[in-house]
Amino acid sequence: MKITPENTQFAAYSRLTVSAHLRNQLQNGASMSQQPQDISFSKFQQLLEQEKVVDQKNVREMSAFHRDALEAQMHYTNHSKRTLEVKEIMEKAFTLGLVDKDNTLINKVDEKV
Repeated sequence: MKITPENTQFAAYSRLTVSAHLRNQLQNGASMSQQPQDISFSKFQQLLEQEKVVDQKNVREMSAFHRDALEAQMHYTNHSKRTLEVKEIMEKAFTLGLVDKDNTLINKVDEKV
């Protein structure tokens, strides 16, 4: 699979990994290299496709951090449709329990899922 800037799933994945880890580093001083490894992009895609709750304790609405960042982007982009698609994917990730309490993707998945 070729990843392009138009790939909304990869944009959502990036926000839930790189952006969230960077925010945590700036707030908590945690080094990016000390962060646990998130699930892979291909695993993220697979779990979205399966549409099954992965971790019930993580099921919730999208965090204010991610929601506010997307809303800010909506004001400064010429690609509002794409941003809305990214938002929908991220909302789905939250409702499936794919996002930890630190606003990053989960680190591992019970293989029974």
